[in-house]
Amino acid sequence: MTTGLRIDNAMVAEALHKVLRSRTFARSERLRCFLKFVVEMEQLGLAHQLKGYTIGIDVFSRGEGFDPGTDPLVRVQAGKLRKLLNLFYAEEGREEPLRIRIPLGGYVPVYELAGASRATKDEGADGDLLPDLNTLTRRTRIDPTGPVQGLPKLFFAPPTNVSDGSSVFLNAIRLWQNRLWAVCIAPIGEGPLVKGGLADPLHFELEADLKDNTALRVSLRHLRTGTELLDDARTIPVSDDILKLGAAANEFAGANLTIPGRIYQFCHANGLSTSAMLCLDATYRYSLDRSDAAYLRALRHQQQWPGLDKNRDVIAEIPHLLALTCAHS
Repeated sequence: MTTGLRIDNAMVAEALHKVLRSRTFARSERLRCFLKFVVEMEQLGLAHQLKGYTIGIDVFSRGEGFDPGTDPLVRVQAGKLRKLLNLFYAEEGREEPLRIRIPLGGYVPVYELAGASRATKDEGADGDLLPDLNTLTRRTRIDPTGPVQGLPKLFFAPPTNVSDGSSVFLNAIRLWQNRLWAVCIAPIGEGPLVKGGLADPLHFELEADLKDNTALRVSLRHLRTGTELLDDARTIPVSDDILKLGAAANEFAGANLTIPGRIYQFCHANGLSTSAMLCLDATYRYSLDRSDAAYLRALRHQQQWPGLDKNRDVIAEIPHLLALTCAHS
């Protein structure tokens, strides 16, 4: 099975040989056997036999009573194989012309010509170059006045016009505090930190006030500079149906308080992104795009994380990474 142009057996055999003889796979005899088995079976025209049961018996020496539905051995090893292949093609095998993949949800290998899949630059979804860690930490458009650490923090400005609409909207935002990966929400009553007359460079303020008794005017500001992050004056219609205000709050949180949201965009653009933010950003991008470049970028950032084993594979589950973030912050 291939993707795109027909790839002859000799090319596949050579690609397999290079992976099996690589330093990346040197300590993983079980995974070498796994990869060799599935590639050779596919090349023999027996791809239809590549099931969890067959692999468990022929590769991992399970007995005939092996049940892949209750024993996750093959699924776990397949996940490890996919990750090790990603690592090989991101580093040692980055110049290889043909790449072997094991798609999610199955065990039949596919083969890709590198020209069709290799990224020539680190690109975001919009095609712009993604700055690396060193570039971001050198940019100083906003003087942090000391080290910038941790995650952005959001404070709520006391409403000047107390209304049910504003309280409902702000309370709905607060409900996100246990679901957000990227931004911390300050506890009720906690005020922004000010040193030497300057607010902390990672502190932001959300304000929602009633306007003409028909709509809420919502503002999101960077406290150090007073910069408004929303493109224009954001107004949200006030409704007797509190669920509609709750839905508007959910939309607002998703667009502004998440890893691809406006707070992170602002920090990236102004040299305020911390190692924690960059690590979460790289991990999120890898979760969306399982490419070699995304894998290598996430690996590089996670290897700089305090407390993480530098020899471990990429943690793709952001809640797990965030739990480690809190443990070592």
